[in-house]
Amino acid sequence: MKKNKWLAPFGIVILLLFALALWNSYSHLTGAQVKVIEVHETEIKIQDAGGKQDTIQIPKGIHKLIEVDHEYYVNYEHRKWERPTLVSIEP
Repeated sequence: MKKNKWLAPFGIVILLLFALALWNSYSHLTGAQVKVIEVHETEIKIQDAGGKQDTIQIPKGIHKLIEVDHEYYVNYEHRKWERPTLVSIEP
């Protein structure tokens, strides 16, 4: 009887660890020289040299430091089920 009592919680923990590992495996870090097209309080819209546009979430308060029509080198992380998030930005 005691084995069955611990089997369900142990199975749930294993399942959660597997789900976490799977979720983290879909994370990609991208770095590129881009031109900022739009700046909003929580996101920026960028365009790379190939013309591909993307919208990236940014931390609050940083939007005042980013200028439209300027080029920056950005690193951003994107996960399969989330919007891309800014990691770093350099002029």
